[in-house]
Amino acid sequence: MTFKTSSSRERDEIRAARQLANAFLALTVVVTVCGFLRAQQPEAPKPDVAASRTSAPASVTSPASLAGDYLINPEDVLDVYVFDVPDISHEYTVNTAGMVDFPLLPEPMKAAGLSPEGFAHSLEGEFQKSGRLRHPQITVAVKQSRRSVVVVEGAVRTPQVVSVIGKTKLLYVLSDAGGVADEAGDVVTVTRGELSRREMNPTNKTAPSTVAVDLKALIDGSHPDSNIDIFPGDRVTVERGGLFYVMGDVGRPGGYVLRSREEKMTVLQALALAGDANATAKKNKALIIRKDPKAQNGRTEIALNLQNMLVGRSPDQTLQPNDILYVPGSGRKRATHALGNAAVGTVLGAVTTLAIYRP
Repeated sequence: MTFKTSSSRERDEIRAARQLANAFLALTVVVTVCGFLRAQQPEAPKPDVAASRTSAPASVTSPASLAGDYLINPEDVLDVYVFDVPDISHEYTVNTAGMVDFPLLPEPMKAAGLSPEGFAHSLEGEFQKSGRLRHPQITVAVKQSRRSVVVVEGAVRTPQVVSVIGKTKLLYVLSDAGGVADEAGDVVTVTRGELSRREMNPTNKTAPSTVAVDLKALIDGSHPDSNIDIFPGDRVTVERGGLFYVMGDVGRPGGYVLRSREEKMTVLQALALAGDANATAKKNKALIIRKDPKAQNGRTEIALNLQNMLVGRSPDQTLQPNDILYVPGSGRKRATHALGNAAVGTVLGAVTTLAIYRP
């Protein structure tokens, strides 16, 4: 076994250090030459602005929004994204004059009346013209709009004004309003606004201003065409089917829904839905209680004899929405019925006792 002296080890370390220095020098030369060659090449083409926009964060709230269908309005909230410049990528509010102030631009920019894409191109040109940005790449999205709304009313759970950006679908706005209420009828009426009439019938000035949609077909999906396009400015009304009430001494008292205001519901049909009158009911003393603004107490009472109706001696009557069919109970019949039940219970108990203790 051989051992290196200290001088030998020092010579080896010096030799290794020289090799490392030579390798580093060679690498430096290669990097310098590559940089020089790259500088001699023509400038790389400008990145595709459309491609860069696809990577920008989208903040449009409506799931069916189409930017080309929408024009910016005063008081809109815009989400402006400037590629690689986070300091000015913020939300901006369009003022009442339709202008937007930007930190790096000397004058406000007009936004109202432009599409989001058109306003983005306008900003790019102005930033380049001012010399603030050499190759600006900007995306604009409408985050909130007070004027681009659809009014949803009628038999929905939360009637409200729904914000939409561009074109959307009928089911979307109904969902935003919490869905249809229990008293909803069979029809949804869409009253067209100016934008929808212009987009859907650009040459037909006599096109109908309202569209009736079958609610059942819309919800169950049996007719996909029922899920029609909705535009800002439209009004969506879910028609109320109407309610009537059966109260008093009946099997199932409560409120019942008419499928539409045109549906006919008679007294005997309503009584059947409510489980018929009980044995203790006073069928000859029934009433229809109907709202009547002209009456002294705001309602009218119509006397009914259900017994005569059942045997055909008097005509069946038609109920109206919000009518109350009241069938009173008889105290005497109720007491008699209770005594009868008690007597039957006593007899059954005695029979049971005899059966058990029979000698």
